[in-house]
Order: sequence, then structure tokens, then C-alpha cells
Amino acid sequence: MAKKQLIVVVVAVLVIVALFSLPRIVVDNDEQAVSEPSSPVAETEEDVHLPPLAPAVQVEADSLRTLYLANESTEKNAIFANSLVELFARADRYDSASYYAEVVANQTGALEDQQKAGEMYYEAFMRAISNGQRQQLGEKVRFYFDKVIEADPDDLDAKAKSAMTYIGSSNPMAGIRMLREIVDTNENHELATYNLGLLSMQSGQYQKAVERFEKVKEINPDNLQAQFLLGVSYLEAGENEKSREQLEYVKTISDDPEVIANVDNYLERI
Repeated sequence: MAKKQLIVVVVAVLVIVALFSLPRIVVDNDEQAVSEPSSPVAETEEDVHLPPLAPAVQVEADSLRTLYLANESTEKNAIFANSLVELFARADRYDSASYYAEVVANQTGALEDQQKAGEMYYEAFMRAISNGQRQQLGEKVRFYFDKVIEADPDDLDAKAKSAMTYIGSSNPMAGIRMLREIVDTNENHELATYNLGLLSMQSGQYQKAVERFEKVKEINPDNLQAQFLLGVSYLEAGENEKSREQLEYVKTISDDPEVIANVDNYLERI
């Protein structure tokens, strides 16, 4: 659990970094091809912050990829590709996971595989640092989630994830409108509310970010990202005592030394 919490906090910080590199957009809360990595374990510019794969994981990845490339049966080929998706997702290598998820989606055409490809590309998108990579990955996210939404217009999770990919595109307001529509439909939709909080932070509207993350905390107290970003938003909004209280609370729900050190960096600013 501690390792998972650490990854969650690190991803939250990376999301902030990525968002702050985008053009600032005022969020009025009241109103195609990504190529296969040259090696399944090769680090891309998006993965340089991650530690190397464990030797056993690297061996397994190489073995599975060899079987995948050597097998001419579409059915077996898809099985090996799916195994690579799961392996790379567990290793937080979503650039590679998304590539193989797309392979499976294109081979089977099954809606569940289209959704998995969208999910993997979304995870890669949310971790991307460079604007060019975000745009490429965002197009992939929309491509696959559009299929999901066409089949089920009430899939609000798919809509919320697709919406985020418009930020930084030529039509950022489309994403904001989608998120607003989701919370208008379901005021307790966790992901849409969380994403609106992120966008409020990106635009410097920290009081609105506070409102959004407080709502997420109410919806799901176990959302560590929201708990952490709520503390950061309090700090940036000038509510130092609330920030201290919230960040100290985050320390009580994680016993990972690196998570605590990360929170302490913000506490030192108060």
C-alpha cells in the first residue's frame, strides 16, 4: 500500500507540472500515431523519472515480446500482447502498455479492448511531460474513448478522461464544457470533479481548486491525490492553517518516508 501511495503522490505532482506547462485557461466552475518503443523496456523521455525495470520483469518482458513477435496466430498473438499490457501497466510503463493495448484492440475490435486501449493511453497521457507527446497521446485517448462513448453515452468516466485531453489542444474549452456537463449530470462524479480541480490549479484559481478537492474528499476520502492537492491548494490560496492541517493529515494516511518527505517540503513553506 505504501508503494502505491508513493506512486499516486508522484503522479499527482507530475500532473501539476504537465498542466502548468500548458496555456493558462480560466475555468469558470460556476457556469494518430504513437510508435512502439524501440525496446519494450527502453526508457522514453516520459519515463526518465522512473527507476529501471527489475531484472526479472525485464526478462519476462523480453520473453513475452519474443513470443508475441514469433507467433502468427492472431488469437495467441493477442494473448501475448495482453500479457505485455498487464506487465507494463504494473511496472508503470504506460507508453509500452498503451502500444500493446492498441495492438489487441485493432486485432479483436472488441469494445472492452477498445476501452482498455483508451485507459492505457490515458494513463500515458497523464504522465507525459512534453507537449508534443501529450497531444499525440491525447488523440489516441479520444479515438478509443469515442468508440466507448458511442456504445454507451452514459459512460461518464470515459467522457471525463477524454475531456482532459482537450486541454492544451486547439480547443481546450471543449474539455472544460465536457467536465461541466458531467458534474451537472452527476454532482458526485469523482473524476470530473477532480479534473476540474486540477484545471483550477493550472489557471491559478486556487480557491476554486479548494472547493473541487473538498468535494472529492467528501465523495471519496481515500483519494490520496485529492487529499494531497487539497493541502497544496489551501497553501496557494493563502489558507496556511488549513493547509498545515490537511498536509499533516496526509502524513497520517501514508507511512511511506518518501510520501512524508514530499509533504514536508510543502509544510516548510508555511
